[in-house]
Amino acid sequence: MKKIEPVVADKNFNRLGVIDDYSSLIWASRYYTCGDFELCVDVSQRSKEILKLDHYVIRDDDDNVGIIERIEIQTDENQREIVIVSGRFLPSILSRRIISVQTLLNGTVSNGIYNLILQEAISPVDEKRRIPNLLFAYSNFTDKLDAQYTGKNLLTVIEEICETYGIGHKTTLTDEGEFLFQLYKGVDRSYNQTENPYVIFSDDYDNLLSSQYSEDKQELITDVLVAGEGEGLERKTLWVSEQSPTGLDRYEKYQDQRNLSTNEGAVSEEEYYQQMKEEGLESINTMTTAFLGTVYFDNIEYKKDVFLGDICVIENTHWGIYINSRLVEVVESVDESGEYSINPTFGI
Repeated sequence: MKKIEPVVADKNFNRLGVIDDYSSLIWASRYYTCGDFELCVDVSQRSKEILKLDHYVIRDDDDNVGIIERIEIQTDENQREIVIVSGRFLPSILSRRIISVQTLLNGTVSNGIYNLILQEAISPVDEKRRIPNLLFAYSNFTDKLDAQYTGKNLLTVIEEICETYGIGHKTTLTDEGEFLFQLYKGVDRSYNQTENPYVIFSDDYDNLLSSQYSEDKQELITDVLVAGEGEGLERKTLWVSEQSPTGLDRYEKYQDQRNLSTNEGAVSEEEYYQQMKEEGLESINTMTTAFLGTVYFDNIEYKKDVFLGDICVIENTHWGIYINSRLVEVVESVDESGEYSINPTFGI
């Protein structure tokens, strides 16, 4: 049985002690978005002293570091007092900042995210907005990013960009007590490649517990009319489509993007309409073909055979159906009996 031993550290990362007497633990790691945790412990003098807001919860067997954001004390029917601490992982520090000025991104995904973090958290104009000890580990993801942001939450924007381009992100704690933000991509372990061993969840291997297949076009959108700045007939508009279907094959949507601005000529017409196009493309929905499976980590070991963000194979050989699907979330939990379990979620 796996044993998880969370360590609590203070704001200066001084380790205050191991929490080995907890009654339950939930540790949710996510590829595109910030993960979170929950830890339940009996109330004691020690737990009162070390489990405080803004303290850190660290696992030596995991990259993620939790920040205690909520403390709740409960009394059960047996008058047993329990303290429940919960919070999000280190990427949540970026949610404390907004994109404070109109920001145009026209380049690679890596450069765009780097510039956002640099501008709003590492080297902002207002020194009070700087997040101390925040570093950016540069990765060269060259997908084209053309967008405009003003006023949005910094972490929310980064998560949206990452999900659009299939890129994961994490913030880890270095040995020097620095916050290291980095982008990464999971490893392809599907049938689409031959370099890495396949990771397969299948009825043939008894690690596919249940499966469901569906086809759905209720949310299909093929053409988007994007409306930008301006009023009435003078308003800038642009039809966006990937295939320009006609007749009954065309499914339309209107998208109000009045927040996009040329900033009185600071943004060229060409750049502005490219931003409108990017916004419209995000609203196009294809027909959904879904193959869902409940899998079991038995002959496949998490963090040895497969990692968060990796692309795996889920197949039902009886139906002759399989998909290559990315591991986008892993929830590890330990219940009151000490039983460890792992619940994966696959996506695109």
